[in-house]
Amino acid sequence: MPRSLLNLSPRLRAPFFCAYLLVQLGLLLRAQRTPDLVFGFQMFNASSQLKISLFRKVRRHGRVRVVPVRDGVWESKDRAGTRHTYRWQDRVRDGHLNNLEQFVHASYGLDAQLYRLEFALRDFVRQLPEGEETEALIAEVDTRKNGRETAHVRLQADRP
Repeated sequence: MPRSLLNLSPRLRAPFFCAYLLVQLGLLLRAQRTPDLVFGFQMFNASSQLKISLFRKVRRHGRVRVVPVRDGVWESKDRAGTRHTYRWQDRVRDGHLNNLEQFVHASYGLDAQLYRLEFALRDFVRQLPEGEETEALIAEVDTRKNGRETAHVRLQADRP
């Protein structure tokens, strides 16, 4: 019968235990510096909410305009004049981030959801084809942190 990897000899048990504790401590300390507190401990879930309004910054006929995105769907032309349809929900699968124009619960806290939204905006803009008229995606976010009055945050992801 093969020997288990965790069936260590007595002289290796203490160093393995110390290494394990150091890794766990490192994860806990790192968690306090990340916006989504991955590997961290949060005793009580925040009762924060956010409402996302999505906009596109486009250049048409030499003018820059900010155009609202209705229901997360828009059509746009590329350089060749071919129309393409883009859907926010096709690329962003998070149930909280793909609900637009309505207040939703910020599951892991407001900072974590805003961090994830900013990442989603950057990811969406990077996957747009070359020559597409969208110069940036903008998220106008209304936030309510633990029942306090509404605040406003603007996130923008420009094309590279």
